[in-house]
Amino acid sequence: MGLTLHFSLALPATQSRDEVVTRLRQLHESAGRLPFEAVGPMTSTAAGDTLGDGTESRDQLSQLFRIWAWLQLDPSTTDADGEILPDAEGFAIILGAHSEPAMVGLAWVPPRDEEWKPLPDEPSAWRWHCACKTQYASIESDEHFITCHTTLVSLLDEAARLGFELEVHDEGGYWESRDVDRLLAEMRKMNGIVARLGGALHDAIGTKHSVQGAIFEHPEFERLEMED
Repeated sequence: MGLTLHFSLALPATQSRDEVVTRLRQLHESAGRLPFEAVGPMTSTAAGDTLGDGTESRDQLSQLFRIWAWLQLDPSTTDADGEILPDAEGFAIILGAHSEPAMVGLAWVPPRDEEWKPLPDEPSAWRWHCACKTQYASIESDEHFITCHTTLVSLLDEAARLGFELEVHDEGGYWESRDVDRLLAEMRKMNGIVARLGGALHDAIGTKHSVQGAIFEHPEFERLEMED
């Protein structure tokens, strides 16, 4: 639970894999010029690869991308161990402390419906979906949260400029408004909701069991918990 930036990327099915890789490399270069904490290397998966292939020889960010590539498929429709990967290309990004990483790429996969259920009878195409929770970057500071969230939006702007088909749902409202004050207000509202919920769960469960969550690390947790 927390303020999240959802985005989907796509390119026409008529584009060759080489054309897809070229476009993603351009986006990867743009990411390297933005103030992210880290941008992982370009990573490829081939249809039929499994999630565990070559794990010992891959860095953490490459493996994060592979996991998200796996999620682009419905594991229930793959082999018995559910680890088959699609044909995919892209990279992982560490936005900053306490923010979730973002995975950017394209995979050759069937489309999905509005409830994110795959439509296996529909033709595959180059598609990607990611959800990146940025809310808890506010544990560091409001300014850090703003940097994490708006820098990812800047990368999505660049994706649109490069010709990617793009759908964005920004729970902070920043994608549509470009209003930092609105983004901060939405983050603070969500921090309060999560803090009150976390505090109520902690009180209900008692001291015999622990309730864990990023919101408890917020330096103003007690104030957030008490606000109406």
